[in-house]
Amino acid sequence: MTGRLYGLAIVDTGGGPRQRPEAIGTLEVRATPKRQWLGVLELRSRAGGPFEGGPGPAVYNFNQTFQNFSPSLEFRQAYLEWRGSRAEVRAGIQTFAWGKLDGVPPTDIVNPRDWHDPFVVDEFFEEQKIGIPALLGTYYLPDVPRLDLSGLRLAAGWVPFGVAPRLPLLLERWFPQTVIVSALCLVGTTRIEPCDRGADGAIPVDTATVNAGPYRQLDEGGFAAHVGGTWRGADFDLYHYSGPETGPNVSLRAVVHNPHRGMLNFADLSVSSRLIQKHDIMHMTGADVAFPAGPFTVRAEVAWFVDHAYLRPVDDLLSELRIAPRLIDHVTAHARTPVRPGDLFPRLDSVEWGIGADTLWHGFLPLLQLNQIVVLGSAPRLLISDPETRLSGTLRRRFANDRVELEVRGSWEIERGALYLFPRASWEVRDNLWLRIGYLVLTGPRDSVFGQFRANDQLVLQARMTF
Repeated sequence: MTGRLYGLAIVDTGGGPRQRPEAIGTLEVRATPKRQWLGVLELRSRAGGPFEGGPGPAVYNFNQTFQNFSPSLEFRQAYLEWRGSRAEVRAGIQTFAWGKLDGVPPTDIVNPRDWHDPFVVDEFFEEQKIGIPALLGTYYLPDVPRLDLSGLRLAAGWVPFGVAPRLPLLLERWFPQTVIVSALCLVGTTRIEPCDRGADGAIPVDTATVNAGPYRQLDEGGFAAHVGGTWRGADFDLYHYSGPETGPNVSLRAVVHNPHRGMLNFADLSVSSRLIQKHDIMHMTGADVAFPAGPFTVRAEVAWFVDHAYLRPVDDLLSELRIAPRLIDHVTAHARTPVRPGDLFPRLDSVEWGIGADTLWHGFLPLLQLNQIVVLGSAPRLLISDPETRLSGTLRRRFANDRVELEVRGSWEIERGALYLFPRASWEVRDNLWLRIGYLVLTGPRDSVFGQFRANDQLVLQARMTF
């Protein structure tokens, strides 16, 4: 039995929404009732943090995207594993570890993630994974000395039903600002555009989130396969996944309210906008490799996606609406008029790839990585650029018998000029206790992944104890 206690507090310096101090506790129990059997149970509980407007204490479920319980309990892993001489079978709630690149590897998409606090999560993106029910079988093949192949393994997993990612709610600090519209204004006689509520003739927009859980049926499940091994000192892996979309994915629906049925006065209209949980099927085929090159360790990865969801700025979506005479007539005659904009998360084909290298140099651990997302075929303007190229890096150095660590992480969206920068210092007070202080900087245009949170610069205070 092992566990972790983790504390987080932030001091806002950019004028963003508040985030209260947060406590996270993790307990992991591992049992081996027999030599060939292993049982694992990992529980995680949270209190405080970015969660706002939630219903209070509860246990996280697999159905809903918009969940923000506090205090909360989560079954992150709960599985039973059988181990033979050349095979393993695991059944239950579990996480998959795919890919070799730093941050979020392009191929690491089997598990959905929790996006309530996307930039300051302990151990970064690995801790964001949500455990999913799955049946996983792994077979270890014999080495092939003639071809210099070793460590060969073949794994296949079945996910019986889709599990939703968890997204922040409207009042939370990390709700995406690019999907918030406060009001709409009439431009000319046929077009509307987002505007401020105080503008002349502004039509107020009330936005809310709606859960709509996935169907629990076999054809809504997923399949994951993985082949890996070592060839001449290089570790390689091949992956395939077909199943529920595990990234953020919602639809936008709106209703125009006319309090004066039979008459039309734009000053009296209002709009109810709803972000509704959505479920689609996606496919990914990918590969990665890692190998030594002199003093460097080089890692490369590529993933080909079919029907993957990417976010559009809501401003663009609404600006495409045209006020046709038929719509005018319907709004005039009815108290409620449904409006269906285009896809907020269009499903597109794309290729995501990256290459990185790290080394040890005079006690410093530098890492440099280049990632790119290329959308295949025509696509509307997205929150990411097309292509989206990111240059990321980490520089780390330890002092005082490895008890003090200085680190800086950063990522630059080259096309949009957006930047994520997170320098921090850690002190290992005891073998099981460390303290950390850092400063998170996010900047760039509003319609970019980092820039949409540019008001959320913050001083970060962290503590962690293990037992």
